[in-house]
Amino acid sequence: MKNLIIITLLITTSSIFSQTIEFEKVVQTDNSATKGILFDRLSSRLIEYNAGQAKYDKNIVQSDKEIGVIKFKQSMEYNPDGNRSDDGFVNYNVSVFFKDGRFKIILSDLIHEGKGISLYEITNDSEYPHAKTNFLKFRKKAWIELKEYLNIEMPKRISILENMILQPTEQEKDW
Repeated sequence: MKNLIIITLLITTSSIFSQTIEFEKVVQTDNSATKGILFDRLSSRLIEYNAGQAKYDKNIVQSDKEIGVIKFKQSMEYNPDGNRSDDGFVNYNVSVFFKDGRFKIILSDLIHEGKGISLYEITNDSEYPHAKTNFLKFRKKAWIELKEYLNIEMPKRISILENMILQPTEQEKDW
């Protein structure tokens, strides 16, 4: 009984100390790009990026030019080898913070939802950390594959957002 309590405590404390994985990048721009200009560049392009006003309105969490922050929800399809039970989506939050001459992009709160087996919140743990243990061998393998995939794909997502912010809008051009 004493060993069972100790094992339960170890499992509980290890899941408490797991930290969610985040992808972050700070970008310096020229000093003429004010917080407001950088904010407007992303804000003006997000409707198209989110495939229309309805999805934009649904996904936006916070948009405040004065503070210099835009937060929105995103989702990306995950189909590693096609027609597996962990095929599905990875949902995540995007936070972009603006200051004069720079901005920071953070992709956080990544959650995997599979059509059969979900891996749930993605943490910095090297092994599958969650209590759900059915098909554990598959979950452990899928966990490693998903994290490798995210380490490749999430920087691409950051680059897309970075380019959206760095490109001057038509209103900024001298015509």
